Amino acid sequence: MFETVALAIACLSAPLFAKLAGYEIRKKPFDMVGVAGLFFLLGAAFTLGPSKVDFLENIGKTGSIVSHVLGWLLVIVGAFRSALDVLLEKEDGYGKHDN
Repeated sequence: MFETVALAIACLSAPLFAKLAGYEIRKKPFDMVGVAGLFFLLGAAFTLGPSKVDFLENIGKTGSIVSHVLGWLLVIVGAFRSALDVLLEKEDGYGKHDN
């Protein structure tokens, strides 16, 4: 479960690090990765909480699986969308010298 929480923290901090690096072509792909971090935290909560109560254990396993699948889908889609943004980025004139 520690790995899931570490992955969630990494996903949640991705938009912050992108902003600090000055890399924001579009905000939505980074937000998708951030929301994936929330799903990973939810998956960790599903494994911890319902395991203490016997009749909720099946609900916890199902909720954990669904949360992890949604988290990975958002990470994959966010990564592909940000890669497309980089590939389709237009040159804005930085680095050209006007003499």
